[in-house]
Amino acid sequence: MDIKPVIAVDFGTSNTYIAKCLGDKSVPVGIDFGGGRDGLATAILYREGKEPIIGDKALEEFGEAEEERQAYTIRTQFKPDIVQSSEAREYSCDFLANVLKYAAAQNIVLQPSSSQVIFGVPSGATSEYREILRSMASASGFGDIQVIDEPKGAIYFHVERKDITQAEATQGALVVDFGGGTCDFALVVKGEIKHSWGDMHLGGRLFDDVFYQWFIEQCPNAVDDMKADRAEFYVLWSKCREVKEKFSQAMAQNRTTKFKKKLLEYGRIDNVTWNEFLERIREYRPSSIFAHYLQAANPKALDKFSGNGSVDLITWFRQSLRTGLQDELVRHHQVACVVLAGGSSSWPFVEEIVKEEMASMKVSPRFVRSDRPYATISQGLSIIPSLQRSFATVQAMLRSEMPSFIKDEINPRVERRMEEAAERIADSVTVSLFDQRIRPLLADFRQNGGSVSSLKQGIARQAEAFKPQIESTVEREVGRVLPAALIELMTEWFKKHDLTFQDSGEQLKDYNTESNVTVPIDIYGGIEAIIGCISVGIITTLVTTISGGAGMALIAVGPLGLVIGAIIGVIVGALVVFVGLEEAKSRAEDWDGCPVLIIRKVLSDKKISSVREDVKKQVREKTLEHMDEAKKQIEQHIQKYVDREIEMLSAINQV
Repeated sequence: MDIKPVIAVDFGTSNTYIAKCLGDKSVPVGIDFGGGRDGLATAILYREGKEPIIGDKALEEFGEAEEERQAYTIRTQFKPDIVQSSEAREYSCDFLANVLKYAAAQNIVLQPSSSQVIFGVPSGATSEYREILRSMASASGFGDIQVIDEPKGAIYFHVERKDITQAEATQGALVVDFGGGTCDFALVVKGEIKHSWGDMHLGGRLFDDVFYQWFIEQCPNAVDDMKADRAEFYVLWSKCREVKEKFSQAMAQNRTTKFKKKLLEYGRIDNVTWNEFLERIREYRPSSIFAHYLQAANPKALDKFSGNGSVDLITWFRQSLRTGLQDELVRHHQVACVVLAGGSSSWPFVEEIVKEEMASMKVSPRFVRSDRPYATISQGLSIIPSLQRSFATVQAMLRSEMPSFIKDEINPRVERRMEEAAERIADSVTVSLFDQRIRPLLADFRQNGGSVSSLKQGIARQAEAFKPQIESTVEREVGRVLPAALIELMTEWFKKHDLTFQDSGEQLKDYNTESNVTVPIDIYGGIEAIIGCISVGIITTLVTTISGGAGMALIAVGPLGLVIGAIIGVIVGALVVFVGLEEAKSRAEDWDGCPVLIIRKVLSDKKISSVREDVKKQVREKTLEHMDEAKKQIEQHIQKYVDREIEMLSAINQV
């Protein structure tokens, strides 16, 4: 089978990211088109008499142009309008075609004809949008492409890195894709988009402009210098973006820091604090140069600021998120994790707001974000074919190995631990009940004599008083039947197939936390529930065996019953010569005048020790009777768990 390399394109409203991946490996490589980081601006500059240029260079040249601007036409933000606008389709085709030309000019190997090409699409994209994108990609030289929802790319990226498990990805993951031009949200359940929403005008470029305005307020003379160098737009679009990103990183570590950064030779932005940043983004208005750019590129982007009104960017984000979270399709799903994608997701307030809104729904999911969130989707899309093949292989291996794994690895370990637990219970009961409570009564009776009825009553009282201790003993010892070693076996087996046990924070008690292995609550909790039920059964059986309803069970049947029967027998023998057989039988238990020598003959040290061993054996056997059923249930539970893992691999494999 010929496995082709993969080219994945995250064709964005503001920026476009492309990643490559060899078809047989899940190792994505993002493409740097010369800007020092993955991707390039989704923009094309048409120039009379010249070839168009794309990306950040197009924005820089348009922003810095003066006389030439009359011969320039800049187009960006066209991606969302490809269905309604023939012009948007034209700009998109030209942009994508020039991406390939640009890559070839820089000796970047992009060969769609010999590759599998994947384009990401917004999760809310219609079938018409998807077909138009396919047509445009084909016309642009990318060939016959596959389109996949962008949030799925984010999910796959983090599944491959083991940031989230297949269980979390299928149970429910909220993807927050906050990029340079848009803010999109999607709930992904079992590999399918249940609901998606967002705002196409809320993006990181607004925050770039916040820092640009901040800079020129501190360095007003820089404006003339930038204009003289035709660098004003370049500083806004490129250098202020760098400042924003550095500031965001600094605040993520310590929000009390006073931030400063030099912007080329034009000056320095200084004493930038988190609190002042919040004040500025809560009353944001576009700068004149940014507004001029938006007017030329996408006038609708200014609608939010009509009437020269300011906008609270944090509230804008919160309201956009809340709109979707309140939808019926979202409210009734359990969100296991939140994936933060897109460069703007690094802002500390993003995670805080999402946590607050989720908390209002009484949900506390795990949060994951890569160190390069802007490249998450393109890289995740690029590894999908490789992961699909890998998942299919793992499914087959798990199915074929499971019977022998349970038979040869799990069952012997569980059986051994259950036998150990039964032995511990028997030891504990024997020491605490027989040695500490009953043996002294037998020893006193052998030494001093007395009536059998008083001996039986004493034993019954001790057995009845011991009942609460039975419960604590069994729960403690049976609870250890689920050993770290059992989970370790499962962990090692799954690790061999590149799978990981993990949950949303619940971890196995007494497990070696240095191994960084966590256990899914469904397998641990399920086995724990089985053990709990078995504990109840063992407790009930032992209570019945030892004390019964009136504390007499231990002496009614079993080893103690036999030895007391023997004592009564010798007492009857001693009495019969005086009162006859029938009278001797009726008076035997209450007669306290039997010679001690006769009692000692029956109740020897050897006999007491024998009774002790018989009691221990009886407790052990009663315990193991119930544990045999537990072993079967644990085996079935593990098999169901593995079957479910296989099903989840199938679910996430369906794109």
